[in-house]
Amino acid sequence: MRGLLDDDPLHGTSEARISYRPQRIAVPLRAPLNQDEFLSVVRNQCQIWGGAAAPLVPLTAEGVVDNIYARIIPGSAIDGMEGLHPFNLIHLPNAKVEPPREPQAYGPQLAFALLEFGKVDEYRPVEVVELEKRDPWRMIYAACLGLLPAQPNPELLRSHNLIPELTFEDVIKVNRVSADGSLDDLLQRLNSRQAISPRKLSMLWLGYGDSGSPGIRTTNVVLPNPGFARLDAGPNIVVICSPGDMRDISLLWNLRGANGDSAPLPIGIPVDDVTPDRLRQLMREPGISRNGFAVNSLYVTSASLSRGEIRTLLGEDVARVGIADCEEMLHLGYPGSLSRHEVLVWNKGNTQFVPLPVDAHRSLFAHGVISRTASMHADVHVLDSPFPEGPDVRASLLSAVFSAGAYSTSVTHSKRAEALNLSWPSRLLMARTVASRRGFDLQESEPGRAARVLLAGLSDISELGNLAHAPLLEMLEEMAARQGFGWYKKRLRNIGLEADPTKTVGPTTDELPEKTFNEFKKSLGNSDKATKSWLLWAEKSHLILKGFQLVCDACDAKQWLPVAGFAPPIICRGCAREMPAPFGDRTNVEFRYRLSERLRRVYEQDAMGHLLVARYFYLLFDAGRRGRLIGLHPGMEVREKETAALQGEADVLLFTRHAEFIPVEVKRTSSGFTEREIEKLDQLAQFLKAPWSVVATCQYGKDAGEGFQELAEYSATEGYSRVVLSYDKLLGRPFWAINDDPFEWKPLSVDEIKDREQRFVTTLINRADTGKSNWLAEDLLNPPDMV
Repeated sequence: MRGLLDDDPLHGTSEARISYRPQRIAVPLRAPLNQDEFLSVVRNQCQIWGGAAAPLVPLTAEGVVDNIYARIIPGSAIDGMEGLHPFNLIHLPNAKVEPPREPQAYGPQLAFALLEFGKVDEYRPVEVVELEKRDPWRMIYAACLGLLPAQPNPELLRSHNLIPELTFEDVIKVNRVSADGSLDDLLQRLNSRQAISPRKLSMLWLGYGDSGSPGIRTTNVVLPNPGFARLDAGPNIVVICSPGDMRDISLLWNLRGANGDSAPLPIGIPVDDVTPDRLRQLMREPGISRNGFAVNSLYVTSASLSRGEIRTLLGEDVARVGIADCEEMLHLGYPGSLSRHEVLVWNKGNTQFVPLPVDAHRSLFAHGVISRTASMHADVHVLDSPFPEGPDVRASLLSAVFSAGAYSTSVTHSKRAEALNLSWPSRLLMARTVASRRGFDLQESEPGRAARVLLAGLSDISELGNLAHAPLLEMLEEMAARQGFGWYKKRLRNIGLEADPTKTVGPTTDELPEKTFNEFKKSLGNSDKATKSWLLWAEKSHLILKGFQLVCDACDAKQWLPVAGFAPPIICRGCAREMPAPFGDRTNVEFRYRLSERLRRVYEQDAMGHLLVARYFYLLFDAGRRGRLIGLHPGMEVREKETAALQGEADVLLFTRHAEFIPVEVKRTSSGFTEREIEKLDQLAQFLKAPWSVVATCQYGKDAGEGFQELAEYSATEGYSRVVLSYDKLLGRPFWAINDDPFEWKPLSVDEIKDREQRFVTTLINRADTGKSNWLAEDLLNPPDMV
């Protein structure tokens, strides 16, 4: 089911983005690193196809990856790191990067060799800009524009079967110029259309970079979002570079690779040249990316300076300029690739795909020289069932890997048009995979199983909206109680106690009370149409059983028989005799209704609140290509992986696209949230490293205890760490408007509750009136009036 963490495999059709690309290997920068060594790395990367998007990763003096990079590399879209086994990418804190024993010629593809020989004059020239060694802009130019060596790498020429004497100029013009560094000169070169930079040469025909979010952003923080500054900035980032600090230059290179070279930003500025006027100049730059409605037009960051030091350096707050730490802005982006969208046909989670059809990019591969040793990869993103993307999410298979939201596998270039098999994990397997990497396991709880079985009879989680009516829920709860237990439950509630659901709910449907049509009608606004509409839906969804009562004329024993089970001959359960005239002298039958077994089990496990919360977050966050969720489950146990010790139970567990686990605790009344229960929820959230959690009560806010609202924890700068929900939100249809807080505590008044209940009834009436009509039929059969 869409949005549910279950084991249902992909089946049918689903859209996917398929990418074919050169291998992407991160390059470690060993400490201490001088300028010449860095420039040598840049020259080498800019001659390799896709090299400008290869991350440059600073190492510590001990040969270990810098902490800032070690945090995100496992989940980044890279295929490995020089000097490190690919499997060690998930163990970076303990992995030492060893220097390569000899230059590795296997794998890279020379970028300029993809151009057609003999057409030098038809290509725009490459401009290689060199600055004096003492120029403070020297390294910034190298990171933003790139460099080329005097001659191509001889080992790569040999792997391509090219003559050793071949030069760049034999294929494309290379203008090597000297310059005095300045912000104006760098901007002019970044915006130039007369020549291309070495960085752009290395990314020939490859799509890469991010132009920023097209959405509307606001300063209203609702939920924790550590990536907001990077999302808001898009490419519009300024890196302040301290003299000789390679961390700043590496950050600038990586941000250019992640955001692309189509715009002048990201850009670097030497620390001595940073002024508020320079930033204002950049915001007026015509080529700057206009990415949606941003909170700030520009962001300033640095690896060598803290946020406070940057603010002191500027000396004033510049309007619409944000200051962010290096950790907030660092992202390694995605490889440059040749991508297309395609609809794949799935059979129980399995399909086939072609990395690159024969007729695609024919000119690129027909005229260029492809190395026989070039290492190429294919990536698949399934848009409707995305794989989670998180800084520590990486799952290696024998010949492939799941990371950065995609399935990636190596592909021999000569076999790029051959179909490959692909197996895609279910949503639950995705969640368990991430949990396993973090040292715990997920198991379905008994309430979760009961709720999942009920959902199996629905087409969509949103159908639970047919239960979002307090009078109806109260009636269904009464129908779940054993016959004769109603007075007992009411008596306990009058003295402030709750009856144990396992004792009050009937163990079988035979012990449940029956309700008539008129009793349902009372809970649905005394509307015949609404009641018929709801009962029809409930019966089709296997939540309600419609039946009638029979009396044996031999022993006077009574028995209730569902309509679906009526098949003569009828045998009396009392005397075991056949009932030849089961209806006696009655001329009509009054149908009565009982809960089905799947709904009875939900009440037995006290899981109705789980379902209401699941519906609320499903509608609020949605799932699939545009949603925030991978899926959710109405009842999960969290256990340590090694010992199987129970760490906690989430009444609802949300699993987001960013690989976050969000636990929810649900109680029938707010009085159930004792100090101990909140402590258990906090411990579970801490174990899951959840950025926020939820407490929900199955009653309206006006009836909740005074302290319930105070369980919410909110910070204007960081958002909620604990959300509080009641029937006021759970029984409505959630909508997250711009600059709005969907979790704001706003208890409904008695009149507002009555209006909501009336709207629920009206919706049922409208559904009964419209029948099976649809919007397409309405539009085609009822054209608009002529104007």
